[in-house]
This record gives sequence, structure tokens and C-alpha cells, in this order.
Amino acid sequence: MRLSTVPENPAEWVALMFGQVPTPLCDVIIGPMLAKAVIAASSLGIFDALEQGPLAAGGVASRCETDPDATERLLRALSASKYLHESYAPSPRPSLYRLTRASRRWLLAGADKSLHYAMLHRELDMRFMEFGQYVRTGRGQDFHSEMQPEDWYLYHQGQADQARLIAGELVSNLRLPSGATEMLDIGGGHGLYSLALCTHYPHLHARVLDLAIPLSGSLERTKVPAWNRVTFAVADARSIVLAPSSADVVLIANLMHHFDEKTNRCLVQRVAGALKPGGILVAMDLVRRPSSASGGQITTLMDLYFGAVSGAQLWELSDIRAWQEEAGLCPERPVSFRLLPDCKIQVARKPAPTGK
Repeated sequence: MRLSTVPENPAEWVALMFGQVPTPLCDVIIGPMLAKAVIAASSLGIFDALEQGPLAAGGVASRCETDPDATERLLRALSASKYLHESYAPSPRPSLYRLTRASRRWLLAGADKSLHYAMLHRELDMRFMEFGQYVRTGRGQDFHSEMQPEDWYLYHQGQADQARLIAGELVSNLRLPSGATEMLDIGGGHGLYSLALCTHYPHLHARVLDLAIPLSGSLERTKVPAWNRVTFAVADARSIVLAPSSADVVLIANLMHHFDEKTNRCLVQRVAGALKPGGILVAMDLVRRPSSASGGQITTLMDLYFGAVSGAQLWELSDIRAWQEEAGLCPERPVSFRLLPDCKIQVARKPAPTGK
């Protein structure tokens, strides 16, 4: 998938076809403004205000405690961008605004697959997108070390929104070792992948290790019994000592893109030592396509982003497999996610000792 300039009438279509539309200008003007508009609407509760039905701008402003005139400008922009439907009324009656199907599904804070916090998470991302500085110097930031407690709350909540979209598919594509009881989730933050696996495997216990622990009430842990088998601890994946032969499963999800090659290689070596014979390392990450292949818009931009914010990059699947093999593990066939094929699940198994 990719974002692009879309004509809205025949004249624009012809102009676009013949190269008369300044598409770079559209990209740098419309893209950032649309992102900020959606983030603002999520932050102010605009979408939630419309959950029960259509409202005029004044009604939305009253519920959100915002300025009526400015609120109407935001609502009109969201309508033109297909986030809301606007029902026009003859003057002096005000127009009414209602949610589109996509907004109702994804942007309501209480929706089953809500991306409410994922939208707010992008505000945090934008603080660290110093692409010009990164390209000039070749040095990225270490944005995790600069985050404050309120940033970590938003970070974990935003990452959790995204995890809910794929956690079920992750579980359905994994076959844990028979009798598995102990799992490490390195860099697991919100813990939702651990929760999904513990829900599916009733004897599994997971320990989530990350630089910060999610706030106790942030993920509504009390509502799901399997949370009782998920524990959290503060640890740095780059230096933590892992007990030998202590884990049946180790999950490293969306973490390797924050580390350089040496750090990843050392991490996989330590994980291999921590696995019990027959145990598995599950590496899940967005991967860069081989250098000989053309990259998609999402992966190439994310590769640039991780260089700027972490000084690292997306890795090729062959890199991850090589680290696993060097650690004495046996990589299995990789699996792609249906809606995000450049996100891979790469399982590697620790050989069991052979009898004499």
C-alpha cells in the first residue's frame, strides 16, 4: 500500500495524467496537515462525540469543550478527507456530521479494534523525525532514553492498539513446543502478545521484559484471566543476563529494528543459551526487502524512520536467519502477515540432544 495524490474530478485526472499536478507539493502539504488533523480529532474526543449519532459543529464543540468555529473547520476538513460524512442543510440550519464506517471501526476509543492511541502515538513519533539531521550526520537518536513517564504510557498504549490487529494471526501461525510452560517476551512492552499466547496455551507463563513497565490500569489487565500468568520486569535487552536453559519460548517482536547488527547478534546468542532443548525463538519484525528488489513505500520510509530515531534500520530476513544459525538454532520457514506481507515471523528451534 502507498499514499498518493488522488484526483477528485475529470480535469484533475487529466492534469495528473499529463504530469501537470505538482505532486511533491501535495505530499508535503496535505500529508502532514491531514495527520495533524486526525491526531487532533482523536486527542480532543471529536470522533467519540459522534458515536451516538450526527451532531452539528456546535454540539460537537459543547461535548468536547472546544471553540465552535475552530471545531467546524476541523469537522469540514475531516469530512473532505473521508473521515466524516457531512449532511448539508439550507441556511441558517447547520450541517450535521456523522462518522464514516472506517472512523467508527478504527477511531472510537472504545471500539474493539480501536486505533485511538495509535493515532496519539504518532504525535510522539513526530517529535523525533529529524530526517535532515540524520541524513547530514549519519547519527540517529536514542528516542527511548529521552521518553518521559507520560510518553511511555502513550507509547505502550499506541503499540498495544497495533498489536491487537495481529496478535491473533501471530498465535495461529505458531506451534509452541509440547508442554511449554515458560516464555520470555523481550521488549514486549504492553504484553499483549504474551497475553494472546497465554490465553491460547493455558499452562504457559510469560515474563515481559522492557525498559519501562506499563501502568497497572493502562491495559485493563483485570478483565482477562490469563493476565495472571503474565508478569512484567524492567530490563534492557542489550545487557540483560538470561538464565541458561530457562525458557521454552522467547519472543522478540518489533525490537531488532532498534538495534545494530552486533547488538542483534549478541542478543540472539544469549537467547539461544536461555532456550531449553527443543525451545523456540520467535523473531517478528518488519523486514527490508533484499537490496536487489524494489522496496515498498511503507518499508522504505520505516527504514529511514528507524535510522533517525534509533540509529538502526530494518533488517533483511536473511540477516535474522543468519543470526539464528550462528547461535546454533535451526530456522524454520518464515511466515508473512496477510495484510502486511513485509512483516515476518521467523521461528528458529534449538536442537534437542540426540541419544547415543
